[in-house]
Amino acid sequence: MVIDLLPLLSGEVKELRVDYSEPISEEAYGLYFGGLGVSPGGEIRVTGRIYDMSAYMQLDITASLSYITQCCRCLCEMQSLCECKIERVLSADTADGENDDVIVYTDRKLDPTVTVLEELSMAVPSKPLCRPDCKGLCPVCGHDLNEGGCEHTADN
Repeated sequence: MVIDLLPLLSGEVKELRVDYSEPISEEAYGLYFGGLGVSPGGEIRVTGRIYDMSAYMQLDITASLSYITQCCRCLCEMQSLCECKIERVLSADTADGENDDVIVYTDRKLDPTVTVLEELSMAVPSKPLCRPDCKGLCPVCGHDLNEGGCEHTADN
């Protein structure tokens, strides 16, 4: 999503609201989420604002993405949501591009897609659980212990 910063840069407004959803391309999903063992479960949702801080502009947004994966204990398929808060200074100076706290915009337009994808990919848990008290599988027979005990466990 490309955001036109001209109303903010011209002084017409002091704040731009950000509120959009967009699908994630297969290429982008593979690049940012491919090695995480998750599949897309919906669109990327971004809400927040960009505002004037006199000497600079500030981006404050929350991004979320629904994804499908397997519980690391019981291996059941599960859907979950990763969310992240992104706060960055905006700059037109490409020399600021090396600073992780700055997003460089060009031609009075901002495309936060790369930053959003990077942050969301880091928000996916490395060991997702279907629920906090997941009992996992019996190490002997593989029975799902969330459905009750088996002959190898004390929960008979």
